Amino acid sequence: MRTIYADITREKGKLDRFFAKCIGAGRAGEVMRYVPMEQLKKIQRECPFEYIRFHGIFHEEMNIVRRDADGKLSFCFQYVDMLFDSLLGIGIRPVCELGLMPFILASGEKSVFWWKMNICMPKDIGEWEALIEAFVRHVTDRYGEDEIKKWYFEIWNEPNHKNFFAEYQNINAYFELYDSASRAVKRVCADYRVGGPATAGMVWIKEFIEHCREKAVPLDFITSHSYGVKGDFDEDGSAITVMKNVDKVSNEMRHYGAICREEGLPLIVTEWSSSYSSTDPIHDHYFSTPYILRAIKRSEGFADMLSYWTYTDIFEENGPPTEPFSGCFGLMNMQSIPKPAFHAYAFLGLLGDTELLCDDENAYVCKSENGVQVLFWNVSVPQGGTNNKKYFNSDISNNKIGEAHITLDGLCAGKEYTVCVKTVGREKGDAYTAYREAGCPENLSREFTETLLERAKPAENTFTVRADENGRISFALTQMENQADITQILF
Repeated sequence: MRTIYADITREKGKLDRFFAKCIGAGRAGEVMRYVPMEQLKKIQRECPFEYIRFHGIFHEEMNIVRRDADGKLSFCFQYVDMLFDSLLGIGIRPVCELGLMPFILASGEKSVFWWKMNICMPKDIGEWEALIEAFVRHVTDRYGEDEIKKWYFEIWNEPNHKNFFAEYQNINAYFELYDSASRAVKRVCADYRVGGPATAGMVWIKEFIEHCREKAVPLDFITSHSYGVKGDFDEDGSAITVMKNVDKVSNEMRHYGAICREEGLPLIVTEWSSSYSSTDPIHDHYFSTPYILRAIKRSEGFADMLSYWTYTDIFEENGPPTEPFSGCFGLMNMQSIPKPAFHAYAFLGLLGDTELLCDDENAYVCKSENGVQVLFWNVSVPQGGTNNKKYFNSDISNNKIGEAHITLDGLCAGKEYTVCVKTVGREKGDAYTAYREAGCPENLSREFTETLLERAKPAENTFTVRADENGRISFALTQMENQADITQILF
């Protein structure tokens, strides 16, 4: 029998909301569009994030870099202004991924993604440095030093990966990029925050720190990426993704977070998810809710900021998605239907600011002026690993695993309390199951879209419970496999 116990007078402390610090998006040009921006506004209303991180700020569609007939460079930031104005207007700041290389500056033509982001070193490192300085000076002029001191500047994306850096086998080439860019940022203001190495798979971290220390190169934070399955890129959607250890991500955060703590540097995980593939059905499945919650809870105290990859399925690395549910990363699908992953963050957003002591490793118990919140979950996957595309596209077991008994002490003796429960699991906050049951149509009618929006809502239940003469309440809730519940006991 599972018992979740807390005494509302025994406080652990202020809830660490590191999980709500940052959210990811595919690229700058996507975020600027009407529907992705409207989706981001909804997210900011229901589970707000402080920062957003994306690729492509220097991509050609942002129209930043120009060279005249005499070879002289000039820079235009009108699209950047539109984007940042919109983001700041809804209360979210950028983690600026400075990269990759504009074709005008690049030493070669190699690129990645359907939308072609150049992965080469610059022909002239001085021109790269000039771009960085011009960009940082411009945002400083537009928004002011006090605002930009709150931003983060991350240099490049996954320089250890063959698809993201032509010199991926040469760590010194990345050091050259980083050194010049970080010094350009600091020339504008010594207090601005700059970091890296933004690597795939939590590597190069020790080497990067040692380099910056030895060469007196500016370094304010460490960034890297972690995914829950082996591998780090799915160029054509054919990758076989296998989850063997549900705690892979949080184990990596614990290990490398401890290293960063020893060095006095924050660890910012600027990409993380259950899978690196944008065609993995795990992203659409109700399994995602408890998976995300467990990874977050186990990473507390080790990661300073997590950026879930991504908030929207309007994501075009392999080209525009062709199906409403295609296994893409987003918290919301193309039609703005919230996925179970969305509810993981929405549930976390309901937690009060004061966390209470609780021994259950798969639960949060918090309180606010309005009441007590108990968020709990269970995660169940086959032992020894599973092919995600087969497993999460099939009718996996949904067995009852017993009851969760919730007991709270420290309440008012004899008082009757209203208890509100929201649940996500199979057919609860689960539009994907309804979509599969309908035969996975490639195009959605407006009527079926409305049906899926209804099916995407968590199940809700409300009842009352009376505290005994000692101020204790206790009640039980049925638990199914891979389910998450948030219970709000209202004062």
